[in-house]
Amino acid sequence: MGRQKNKYDFDLIILGSGAGGGVAAHVAAGLGKKVAMIEPEEIGGECPNWGCVPTKALLHAAEIYEIAKDAKQYGIKIPTVDVDYSRVKKWKDLAVHRTGTSEGKEIYENLGVKMIKGRGHFLNPHEVSVGTKRYTAAKFLVATGTVNFIPPVEGLDKCKYITYREAINLTKLPKSVFVIGGGAIGCEFANIFAAFGSKVHIAEIVEHLLPKEDEENGNLLASVFEDTYDINVLTSTKVAKVEELKNGNKKVFFKRGYKIESVIVEQILVAAGKRANVDIGLENAGVEFTPRNIIVDKTMQTSAKHIYASGDVAGPYMFTHMASYQSKIAGHNLFHREKIQANYKSIPRCTFVKPEMASVGATEEELKRGKIAYNTASTPINVIGRANTENAHTGFVKVITSKTGVILGASIAAPRAGEMIHELALAIQYSMKAEQIAATIHAFPTWSEAVRLACSKIH
Repeated sequence: MGRQKNKYDFDLIILGSGAGGGVAAHVAAGLGKKVAMIEPEEIGGECPNWGCVPTKALLHAAEIYEIAKDAKQYGIKIPTVDVDYSRVKKWKDLAVHRTGTSEGKEIYENLGVKMIKGRGHFLNPHEVSVGTKRYTAAKFLVATGTVNFIPPVEGLDKCKYITYREAINLTKLPKSVFVIGGGAIGCEFANIFAAFGSKVHIAEIVEHLLPKEDEENGNLLASVFEDTYDINVLTSTKVAKVEELKNGNKKVFFKRGYKIESVIVEQILVAAGKRANVDIGLENAGVEFTPRNIIVDKTMQTSAKHIYASGDVAGPYMFTHMASYQSKIAGHNLFHREKIQANYKSIPRCTFVKPEMASVGATEEELKRGKIAYNTASTPINVIGRANTENAHTGFVKVITSKTGVILGASIAAPRAGEMIHELALAIQYSMKAEQIAATIHAFPTWSEAVRLACSKIH
């Protein structure tokens, strides 16, 4: 047993220090295993450094700016309200710093985890290279995350564009922005830029924004974008070509139906989705993968029995809470005979626009495709007391149930939707009925009263 253990440099090597790798590192180190973690960029991965944390910090600053501008209607006088965007960035930097990622190396080393800086590449099933060095391990966890998908738009490779990574670090607000992609990232940045005063255009190739969510969410967001922020929402639109002009501005040509139109903007933000970061020699390790993800079973095991994968590189959802969940499962299963299986029945999905959008479980489109009979009911948030006291009347709660009333899915558009959705996630996780939520007393005045009202409409 001892000779087998010493056969390799480590019991476990983890590729990636984000949520998909971090939880498993703690689990394995806690079991006394010899662990190494390979990270080419900032410790902590995408969420605290470039994703969730910085974008939410910017969105919060935008919300404060909007509140200040609207303060007069509440009897509060603020003489002038201006934006110093360089200081907005400093606020974002503070929020990122407070996550503790800057001390990540020390934290992991205190656990006994060896931190290796660089990009890991499999040479064979038990060996990876990092630069000129090689490391072996009995087991591996791949949590390499994703890379930006850059669509094959003519001229884009010759044009200076930004992605979310550059967008979070701008110190000067662009006068105008064309956002390619109407998913969560594209919509959040469209909201940020427009709230601070940029002229924003956003193009999505399918017929509604937030294409992975119910149509009502995307359509409501489009109307808010257009009416509140003067955003030019271009759905069912394909960006055909871009050109960089002599003054640095960009000309974007886009096709809607049979018509090609164009607009000139200062900046292009590409937010057309992500692809799994699988260019790490997986074929040398006997790991099956596609351009979209590493193929794993419900225990997070790949086709190579000693190699597991978790987080965005594994899918099916690209959320930090999903990555942490999968990492915990992988960390356990790597070293225990009794396996835990992942359950994706009730994964919450949140987009932090205004109003917030949150969903859980099945969408109507998914149920229709599966030919599953269902009932649905919704209630507008403007009927509840909290909407009156906060002067926020745009949004709804929708629940989807089986014919027997068991909750299958839900979507919310409302202030604090991200908090509201968890009641419905719990209901889906434990196969509860809408009538059980409807019969539960909800505090007045809270946004969650709308959840009770929507559930009370299911018969």
